[in-house]
Amino acid sequence: MAKKKWGQNFLISQKVVESIVQAADVKNGDSILEIGPGLGMLTRALLDRNSQVTAIEIDPELCVKLRKRFSKEERFTLLEKDVMELAPEDLANLIPAPAKVVANLPYNIATPLILRMLPVRKAWQSLTLMIQYEVAERICATPESGKAYGPLSLVGELGFEKKIIKIVHPESFRPAPNVDSAVIRLIPRNSGLTPENEKRFLRWSQLLFQQRRKTLMNGIRQHYPEWYQNCGDSLREKFELRRPETLDFNEWMKLFSDYMQNEKNEICQEIRNFAKKEV
Repeated sequence: MAKKKWGQNFLISQKVVESIVQAADVKNGDSILEIGPGLGMLTRALLDRNSQVTAIEIDPELCVKLRKRFSKEERFTLLEKDVMELAPEDLANLIPAPAKVVANLPYNIATPLILRMLPVRKAWQSLTLMIQYEVAERICATPESGKAYGPLSLVGELGFEKKIIKIVHPESFRPAPNVDSAVIRLIPRNSGLTPENEKRFLRWSQLLFQQRRKTLMNGIRQHYPEWYQNCGDSLREKFELRRPETLDFNEWMKLFSDYMQNEKNEICQEIRNFAKKEV
């Protein structure tokens, strides 16, 4: 049985396993990071493709079973660790590049783990993940997707080319979850922002998305009053009646550029005022 403590639902469908391996384009000699191998069903398929598999498992009892099952596999390495306790840089350095992440993730760590991997995503060629369908939908959503579109959609756009490969129904797991799952493929890409500005963009956009049904101008006035005061006229001209949920990613990036320019102007003004006082 899966342990509720770690949110494990073990994959039992060989057909789905093959779909994951195929979606990940696993080839001879590939270096694979598998997170949450469980009983090793996906691990076995990865090893059968002659890949080098490094698996991270938190459950001590499962680690015993995995060591026994793969004791003769020289291409298998097991790390008994909590992946969520690893710093992003340590996570990126677990296996040598170029590498791929292939995993059936516990539902409860999928979103925070993707956020943790975002700043070091270039360590991997691709991430092929089984996650809750609702989360996959949110990652891939656009304004046309309705309520699924939100801050996590901007995370997806910021860091990855993304695609839902396959919807997986509960009967493919034991115990069966109460929701559908999805295989999602993420290809890291360059956002054009520095890592620090990526973090800033995500914090900034999340604040403005908090009241998605109210106008964007309302959020700017509430959370960034100086920006609103300095650029209110031009912002109203572009976004007077727009709500956060109607802006596509390119519009969010242009708006962030406007915000950063205002911040830069504010800093420059502070320096000028300080220089005048010193004189």
